[in-house]
Amino acid sequence: MKNGDIEIFLDTGWYMESTLYYEGRVYWCEGFTDSDTGISTFFVDSWEAECPDGKFYRTYQDKIGEPQGYKEDLEIHGTDMEMLKKQFLIAPIFEGKSFWQVEKDLTWVDEGEPLIR
Repeated sequence: MKNGDIEIFLDTGWYMESTLYYEGRVYWCEGFTDSDTGISTFFVDSWEAECPDGKFYRTYQDKIGEPQGYKEDLEIHGTDMEMLKKQFLIAPIFEGKSFWQVEKDLTWVDEGEPLIR
């Protein structure tokens, strides 16, 4: 994983509000737990990265509405956090590949900061 520690990501980052970059797309990962039911939801949405000057990728959208190329890549539910994490790690959400297949090419982006090419 570029720009971050894989162990920290697997410990907490995968479920927190995390932004990943891979092959021209931004992947937004987020999870939450319903305090009434105890059911956790984890999802990954993605959209095309903006690259207006050829040097920076923008990880957020300034315009109202969905970013260009927006899609919902994954949504899973459950009470077992380890099972949710395992499902995320094997889901083919990165251009049809799993997290482990692209891990060395993924960039963990700090929110609001541009990624220099």
